[in-house]
Amino acid sequence: MLVKLFGLLDVIAGITLIYLSYASHTNLATFFIVYLILKGLLFFGGLVSLIDMAAGVFIGLASIGNFYFLSWFFVIWLIQKGLISLLI
Repeated sequence: MLVKLFGLLDVIAGITLIYLSYASHTNLATFFIVYLILKGLLFFGGLVSLIDMAAGVFIGLASIGNFYFLSWFFVIWLIQKGLISLLI
């Protein structure tokens, strides 16, 4: 149950990162920044948690208007990880 919730939130975080490339919505971005960094710290111990925390940082950068080409890596990462979590 918790894995599916995390999967759904990861998919929404990826979609939010896409949305932030076009517009700024700081309240929504702040939630996902905190969610991804806290999840990365809570389950710290591997590469996946480090990438989650980096995705939180990149959502923060995108929320202030700095959407980099590398941000698309995090979009794909979050959406595919979330979909796999939902399908398992």
